[in-house]
Amino acid sequence: MPLNKIWVLKKKLVSGSPQEEHFLLNDEQTLDLRKGEILCRTLFLSVDPITRLYMTYAMDPGDPFPGRQIARVVESRHKDFPRGKLICGSLGWQAYSVIQPDVVQDMCGHKIPLVADLPSQLEHTKLPKTAALGILGIPGVTAYISLIHACKVSGGETVVISSAAGQIGHIIGQIAKILGCRVVGYTGNSDKASWLKTELGIDNVFNYKTQEVETTLKIGAPYGVDIFIDSVGGAFHSKIIDKMNLRGRICILGSLSMYDTPCQVPSVPAMDMDVALKELTIMGFNIYRCWDKVSEALDQLTDWCEEGQLQVHEEMVEGIENVPNAFIDQLGGKYHGKLIVRI
Repeated sequence: MPLNKIWVLKKKLVSGSPQEEHFLLNDEQTLDLRKGEILCRTLFLSVDPITRLYMTYAMDPGDPFPGRQIARVVESRHKDFPRGKLICGSLGWQAYSVIQPDVVQDMCGHKIPLVADLPSQLEHTKLPKTAALGILGIPGVTAYISLIHACKVSGGETVVISSAAGQIGHIIGQIAKILGCRVVGYTGNSDKASWLKTELGIDNVFNYKTQEVETTLKIGAPYGVDIFIDSVGGAFHSKIIDKMNLRGRICILGSLSMYDTPCQVPSVPAMDMDVALKELTIMGFNIYRCWDKVSEALDQLTDWCEEGQLQVHEEMVEGIENVPNAFIDQLGGKYHGKLIVRI
């Protein structure tokens, strides 16, 4: 059996940004297969900002890093998973995995298998297999369901997106444009802002590090904001709320600005009256709560890609030894679109 390489948490991260000292690459001998098990070799690994939260709240030293991946079955003692089969699942930052593919997880009332086939929609498209981690993976379906089902978007509305060049944000912006919305994006990098505007056709894009949010909203959203999809949180969040229209919808996907200071209470203006007087809806979003809508999302996302309306953007890093640095660079704003490591 092959030797596995697996990344584990070396040192607990209470606050601040992850550093190389927090990661340890272990060598482990893979175990012989028992009946019903399969051995998978990782091909592509998804790198996700949410892992930063796990390092503080959900992991202890020695715990393996979580992460979704595309893998190939290389040995099998399961009749439904023959050698050579490609699968996708949450198998972590490692080169090999020995698993029982029949394991089912209960996620928000939905029975979700530990591993599954790649989306069937890939069979009839020119999309790369790695789309299963991006546009046809958790980022893509999160973008679709949060905008269409959670926020109930309508054509002609103004949609504001924080972290607009991120793995989810750049898809939300494109979908909103397809549906006839005015889209305003925010990012912390001028190159990303240029990419969003020139390559993806986002109406107005601003660098929140160098441009005042209040001033930019007068340009990008002169008639107010109908939908705000937020992955940043903090003071940025409150500034957008101030410009929300009557019965506006705010969907919170994350809080990047708070990841490195998890115990700090953000200092933001009181917004209770804005929420009440404008009859705003503020909602958190959990993709697993909406798992029954994934098939619809995959079908529509695939159609838009095939029609040329939705662009796929992936950035690739090579080698399992480079996963932590890719993750650190991602949190630092180096990449845009979907970040993937080829193992």
